[in-house]
Amino acid sequence: MASKLRILIVDPIHIKLRNYMEKNFIVTIKHPITQQELIDCIKKYDVLILRSGAQVSSKFIEQAKHLRAIIRAGTGVDNIDLQSLRETDILFYNTPSTNSRAVAELSFGLIHCLFRHIKHASTEIEANIWNKKLLMGFELTNKSLGLIGFGSIGQEIARIAKGYDMQVSCTVSHYTAERAADLKTKGITLFDNLDVLMAFNDILVVCCPYIESTKNLLNKNNLCYLQPTSILINVARGGVVSEQDLYRSLVNGDIYGAASDVFEREGQFSPLFTLDNFIGTPHIGAMTNESQEKISDLIIQFLEEKILK
Repeated sequence: MASKLRILIVDPIHIKLRNYMEKNFIVTIKHPITQQELIDCIKKYDVLILRSGAQVSSKFIEQAKHLRAIIRAGTGVDNIDLQSLRETDILFYNTPSTNSRAVAELSFGLIHCLFRHIKHASTEIEANIWNKKLLMGFELTNKSLGLIGFGSIGQEIARIAKGYDMQVSCTVSHYTAERAADLKTKGITLFDNLDVLMAFNDILVVCCPYIESTKNLLNKNNLCYLQPTSILINVARGGVVSEQDLYRSLVNGDIYGAASDVFEREGQFSPLFTLDNFIGTPHIGAMTNESQEKISDLIIQFLEEKILK
């Protein structure tokens, strides 16, 4: 019976989904939860709902004796050991593309904050300091924007950029002449070389998946290709950009500024936070009411079709 199914939720979820869960299941919410606490208690539950906070490791899977499904209320799967999971009967479900617009809009919020000194201006005006003449910024019209990755988020960013009359280019993991020709018809340049993309653009947005080949993809060996007037935005995963190398570039003035919604060690202090030309947000890319409601609808559909049937 559905009423006997035990659900463990270890990350914040939308109120719509929470109400549905509490109506149809026996729900336990443990947030925050340590990795060891999760491993110790998971044998009690039938379904786990998580986001990016917890890790589904092989050790965890070994203890998930009664688990029927793992639901990732979001897109990324870098915290899921999919290979170990495939060797079990546990169902896995995530919700790709639901947060694309939300992340794309946040990207432009971060771009504006950097180019218009919004963080600095707000801090000063709270202290009744009016340095208007020292806060000269930049418009986005006619600027060049480069995308590292061109999945659903990258494509959404490109659509918004076109509204600013920006020049858009990108790199992807597998370059083909056919795809380059197709993107050209849409006014987007596909580069087959990351270094060239970085040197070419005023704004660089990292929006690729975090996999082994993208670990520390941006580091001291290629950050040097950015211009002193360029900015870097990371809305992918923390491990894609070397924070140590980015810190050095910002301190030295090698790039104009940077912003990131993701970090190598989320929930912990980073030296980047001390810099005036850096803006950080606590992984809020998907945290819009609209995005979370879409995720809720998809998870409810999955539960009704696969768990409650």
